[in-house]
This record gives sequence, C-alpha cells and structure tokens, in this order.
Amino acid sequence: MRQLHSIDPGYRALVIGASGGIGSAFARLLAADPACSEVITLSRGVDGLDVTAEDSVADHAERLSGGSFSIILCATGALTIDGQGPEKTIKRLDGAAMARQFSLNAIGPALVMKHFLPLMPKAGRSLFGVLSAKVGSISDNQLGGWISYRASKAALNQILRT
Repeated sequence: MRQLHSIDPGYRALVIGASGGIGSAFARLLAADPACSEVITLSRGVDGLDVTAEDSVADHAERLSGGSFSIILCATGALTIDGQGPEKTIKRLDGAAMARQFSLNAIGPALVMKHFLPLMPKAGRSLFGVLSAKVGSISDNQLGGWISYRASKAALNQILRT
C-alpha cells in the first residue's frame, strides 16, 4: 500500500466491520503502512458492535473517545441478510427484508458517522470512508432487480453526499 502522504505520519486508523473480508483486508493494509502508528478494529462478531443499534454504536464510540483517528473506515453491509438474498423482481419484495437492508446498509453507516466522526481531528487531513456499491447508482441500473439492496446503497450514497 502506498503511504497516505496526505495524512500525518503516526496516524491512527479505525476499521469498523473488520471481521469481514473487505474490512480485514483494509485493516491489514493500514497496519502495513509505516506511517500508521495504530489500527483499531471493531466488528459485530468479535466486539459486539451492532451498527443497526444506536446504543451499541454510541457505546463503542464512547469507549474510544480518549484519542482521535485520522482514518475511519466503515466496512459493514450485506447483500444477503438472515438467509434472504436479493429480489429478482418486485413480486419478491418483502417489507421486513427491505427494512433490514436499509438498517444495515444505510442507517448503520449513518449512525457510525454520527457517533464516530467526533473522534476525528478538528484540524489537518483525515479520511472517513464507507463501502457502497455501484449497483446503488440510480443512473447505472441497466439490469434492475436487487431492489432492497440497490435502494439501501442509493440511500447510503445520499446520506454521504448530505
């Protein structure tokens, strides 16, 4: 990994969702950066962080409030939740499954932003990133389908823009 030259040497990083494939890869890359002094990882499976529960997000943020992070990556989200995969047609839409998609893929990262952005430095360069998906693009929807997942990622993209 190239050093993040725009971030101060000795920077601290936080990866949320670090037990998943993408989150763990980010954590390894950051840990390999000589300019990074510390990588903290959080996940539901290891640390009990449930991004769909605001109390859990707030509690984990409070536990880390003693220092600041120049990089925070939120690598949470899922295409299949509770064994229910993406719909191929509107006929397969299930309101409860759609709500779970929004809770994990859009509301969860918004709660992470709400509670973890205050842990970033007020001055200097920093980076907050979340994982979205190309299928969350409203203009790039040639195939259709995956209604709940696409809509939740489109909502996430709007939350980030806002």
